[in-house]
Amino acid sequence: MYPIALDVTRIPILLIGSGELLVRRHRQLEEYGAAKVTVKENPSPEELANATIVMVAGLPRTQAEHIVREAHTLGKLVNVEDINDLCDFYFTANVRRGDLVIAVSTSGASPTLARKIRDWIAAQFGEEWAGRLGEISQLRKTCKAQGADMKEVVMATERHVAEKRWLA
Repeated sequence: MYPIALDVTRIPILLIGSGELLVRRHRQLEEYGAAKVTVKENPSPEELANATIVMVAGLPRTQAEHIVREAHTLGKLVNVEDINDLCDFYFTANVRRGDLVIAVSTSGASPTLARKIRDWIAAQFGEEWAGRLGEISQLRKTCKAQGADMKEVVMATERHVAEKRWLA
């Protein structure tokens, strides 16, 4: 697995399925600001073609397999809730503190363990980290405006974190 962060505010997502799993996944996408979500139980070929990401939740395996085959034919990335071998990507268990997002993944092997680790991390990184990230962001902007190269920006950031003893 290669961990990435997707800006779901810009990516067309087709959410296919039914039941509580579909409702939960839709709620999660809304929480992260997903703006281009189409929810269907039986999407048209055009709806499938217009999506960048396809998510399936609450459908039987045979129906999910059919959707995955169609989506892959169109070059789409697919996640099927709780059927790991049909997934191109997995969801992470996240801790959010403003723009700081700490993600934990078990590559689908144990979402429960990922959630337990997430909860432990959440206890270590309180709400103050949202402000700290803002502070670091401003430091980076100032360094760049003064002509600092990337190495200098990294060094200034590391020095700031050390001086504040945020990770001591």
